[in-house]
Amino acid sequence: MAKKETTQDFETALARLETLIEEMESGSLNLDQMIAHFEEGNKLVKLCGAKLTEVEKKIEKLVKPDDPDQTALFTDEG
Repeated sequence: MAKKETTQDFETALARLETLIEEMESGSLNLDQMIAHFEEGNKLVKLCGAKLTEVEKKIEKLVKPDDPDQTALFTDEG
């Protein structure tokens, strides 16, 4: 059975963040809406950063710099 994801995935969070930024830059929000957007955006930035860090660690495990066989897969030209 698939594990139910309780948090947004990276792409969804990034898309929402972009929407929030567009709405904030439009100048059509009042102060309370602007603060709410800022707070939500701040949470999304942290979520995206955490997911990127997690992926980076996974990649580092897959491609260890001290393992010439694995790094050769990405550096060979032909």
